[in-house]
Amino acid sequence: MSAVDDGAVITADGDKFPYVFAMIVPPFASQNFLRRTDGLANAGGYVEVRDTYQSRRFDDIYAVGLAAAVQVPWTTPTPAGVPKTGLPTEQMAHVAAKNVAAQIRGEQPATRKSFGDIPAVCVMDAGNNGVLILADKMLPPRKHGILVPGPQNHAFKLAFEKYYLWKMRAGHVNLP
Repeated sequence: MSAVDDGAVITADGDKFPYVFAMIVPPFASQNFLRRTDGLANAGGYVEVRDTYQSRRFDDIYAVGLAAAVQVPWTTPTPAGVPKTGLPTEQMAHVAAKNVAAQIRGEQPATRKSFGDIPAVCVMDAGNNGVLILADKMLPPRKHGILVPGPQNHAFKLAFEKYYLWKMRAGHVNLP
């Protein structure tokens, strides 16, 4: 892409792709880029977001997954993000997508989900072994949480990967 004209994206070889609505996602240029964008990111290079996943400062900028700084009940001497694996990132993206759609319709973003309230479902794979992590919430205080180590988690991770790729390729994005 070399330019965005009124109603068309222009490629480096001169092709024009008309649009009515376009969302351009630039390649991730590192946290240094985010830090250099005045008021966008915190000192650690993470975009501070509301529970709508909009930037705290800019209503038209959304951040999910690793780019988002979420409110946590603790602090560290070095600014750090909270690791965000597949499920929490997907949950954050669903909230952001609904709010982007609302803004396009001229409505206020109304879908909210605090990062800390997203259920923790994670399978950490480690070769032929792994750990299943389940908890009612991503962040403390939690009512329930369990770690299940064992080789079955490696097999589960492989099976889930095949299922996930199948459902995306087949367009079944609403399946769990």
